[in-house]
Amino acid sequence: MTLTRHDDLALRYVLNVPSSKPDDAELPLVIVMHGRGADDNDLADLAPMIDDGYRFVFPNAPKKFEPMPGYSFGYSWFDGWPPEGDSIVPSREKLLALIDELVERYPTPEGKLVVAGFSQGALMAIDAGFRTKQKVAGIVVMSGAVYEADMPDLRAQKELPVLLIHGTQDDMVPVINARRTRHILEEHGVMPEYHELPMGHHVTPESMLVVREFLRRVLK
Repeated sequence: MTLTRHDDLALRYVLNVPSSKPDDAELPLVIVMHGRGADDNDLADLAPMIDDGYRFVFPNAPKKFEPMPGYSFGYSWFDGWPPEGDSIVPSREKLLALIDELVERYPTPEGKLVVAGFSQGALMAIDAGFRTKQKVAGIVVMSGAVYEADMPDLRAQKELPVLLIHGTQDDMVPVINARRTRHILEEHGVMPEYHELPMGHHVTPESMLVVREFLRRVLK
């Protein structure tokens, strides 16, 4: 397994290639965004659990997370939940730029790109996955939601596969967010694959199995 950190593109990121294939090898690309208060290392160890010959990139959100003045830990993609004001806009712009840069840097078969995330990162996955000019194979939304106040044009890509997976015991982002997101996507013609699991605001071996099977289907 090859795991390295890079800070020369729009966002810092950790690269994890469980197969240890070189940077010039053509591989499907899976981009996974962390949640609030975490960083680019937070989800990187999940790659071997959901790998089937992919290249994984774990971007670092651009904003330091400050739960109170003068105190910070980790990073965030936006302020509040749902995003407050225009706090999501700089992150959206940097993430879309990073996606373009990554596809240019790493040989990726046409359309073999998945945009995924957990919590805040899951909201970013929908936000950027439906906006990027790159052809996307699927979007993975773990314990997240859609940002209703500023949605991308969902109908323009209503055939895009979307996985929604959420814990029924989630006390950080209650499962009603996932149900609402499912309803909104379906209203716009997107038919997501939907899973509720008996877990809190985290990932489990069971949830990772669901993600792995989704990746296999959309990246085959």
